[in-house]
Amino acid sequence: MSRPKPYLVKEIFGPTLQGEGAHAGRPCVFLRFAVCNLACTWCDTDFAADGAIHLDAAEIVARLREVDRHGSRTVIVTGGEPTLQWDAPLADAVRDAGFRVHMESNGSRELRARVDWLTISPKPQFHDGRFHLLPDLPAAEIKVVVDDTVDDDVLARYESNWTAEHWFVQPCMDERYDHHLARAIDLATRRPWWRLSLQLHKLIGVP
Repeated sequence: MSRPKPYLVKEIFGPTLQGEGAHAGRPCVFLRFAVCNLACTWCDTDFAADGAIHLDAAEIVARLREVDRHGSRTVIVTGGEPTLQWDAPLADAVRDAGFRVHMESNGSRELRARVDWLTISPKPQFHDGRFHLLPDLPAAEIKVVVDDTVDDDVLARYESNWTAEHWFVQPCMDERYDHHLARAIDLATRRPWWRLSLQLHKLIGVP
């Protein structure tokens, strides 16, 4: 009998709170995959393959149940870029365990299995001509990290690329945070269908 498919997982943790976007403050657990197809200079997430472990779908589900000790039954699937590994067998196993699946993707890859909530956080400034943003993704929300490359024209292109109920601008949290925050506030003020998202988990000190 063949061994179940392994997935390269950086970490599974919780219980915690979703820190960003429309579900900020929602109790949840996290499934973070290793590996990304981008290399964003200001990325604050450790998704390197070093230190990651191989787990099959049953092992992932067992760990999710273990860390979800308060029964939120909401898992944030992220990375890295989670669409590199997320597939139907894992999606079925997680959903069969009773979890609602929220995923954050950079929007450069097809979604190979269903999720309940898809956040697209586009970063085309780091594509280096290798990828393009896919227009037909089932986005529930668009969350744009604001650095100096993001302006009204960029946001307008995203508006024409996707249909979503929620639109967020979120300041890049680097050494120029105050500058990015001021620009994000200005963009949201002038484009009122966009809302300001702050990284709540960092502000209150939860994982």
